[in-house]
Amino acid sequence: MNKIKNIICIVLFAAFVLIPGTVCLLKEPVDILVSERRKAAQLPDFSLKGVMDKTYFDGIEDFLTDQFPLRDEFRAVNAAIRLKLFGQKDNGGIYLADGHISEMQTTLNEESVVKAAQKLNSLNKKYLEGKNTRVFCSVIPDKNVYLAEKNGYPAMDYEKMIDIFTAELENMEYINIFDCLDLDSYYKTDSHWKQEKLDKVVSRLGEKMGFNAKSVDEYTAEKLSDFEGVYASRLAFGWEADEIIALTDEVTLNAKVNDIEKNESYTGVYNKSKLNGNDRYDVFLSGATALITAENPLAKEKRELVIFRDSFGSSLAPLLLSGYSKITLVDIRYISSQILDQFVDFENCDVLFLYNTQILNQSSLLK
Repeated sequence: MNKIKNIICIVLFAAFVLIPGTVCLLKEPVDILVSERRKAAQLPDFSLKGVMDKTYFDGIEDFLTDQFPLRDEFRAVNAAIRLKLFGQKDNGGIYLADGHISEMQTTLNEESVVKAAQKLNSLNKKYLEGKNTRVFCSVIPDKNVYLAEKNGYPAMDYEKMIDIFTAELENMEYINIFDCLDLDSYYKTDSHWKQEKLDKVVSRLGEKMGFNAKSVDEYTAEKLSDFEGVYASRLAFGWEADEIIALTDEVTLNAKVNDIEKNESYTGVYNKSKLNGNDRYDVFLSGATALITAENPLAKEKRELVIFRDSFGSSLAPLLLSGYSKITLVDIRYISSQILDQFVDFENCDVLFLYNTQILNQSSLLK
């Protein structure tokens, strides 16, 4: 009897391993894991060198893992077991609290924060001195500021981060916006802030930078799409979808946008073709782009703004456009800061350095 049981167990185990593996090899492999927003591993080319150094077998393992049938369903079950059955507070560093998903950020990299400030100082000195510019800087708080500690999760010392950062800044005015935001200012399934919740941020910037800040209430709010942010795919279980809402008026609808990196132009600051892509947040000024400009054809006077930014700036910039004739967004994660004068005229403009706390803590991303 025991022998029969052992045979049955071996057969079932073999079937569990071999059948999905065979399906992976026979079915058409997917190129993109949509829920995880990344490329799926493909079947590696066979080579004697790959066999000898084991990279071929590593590639096979990655291929079978990514192409596994019902991968998303298995990930959801795994997450449910971890969080519900075993009572874990996070799934690989991703946690759910107050209806929001976030990633634990616990280690303050003081050296990185110092280097971030020094990078901005160097850009200020290289491009802005003597150009009749007014230079401002602001830091976007991670939503863990409003979520982590009150729910018993560890968090880095954000106050210390800002103290270190601002102590290093030279010849620019720091604008604090931490008190202009709360947890509801952020998407539940993503790290980014909601455009429709930036009224206090825009007001604070307008007050400090001297432009007329248009109230959020003066725009028309348009739901563009449901939205499942990057944290949803990583948690894989128990989340509620967001909505992408865009604020429109005659300025945002008629703005002339020029994507310098891709050499593309279009009208309106919301690129709705991006709603068909992997990250629908890219609808705001085409998302991650090295250089992009938005011109306000209704502006009554020439006044320009240059924003050195990360992805958060894409949804903020449209709300600043009513105060300027032109806004240029520069993302030095994707273009070398050494060649900016070939593309951007810094003469007689306002300049805003705007980065979120995660960038400060990983400033090596800034070129």
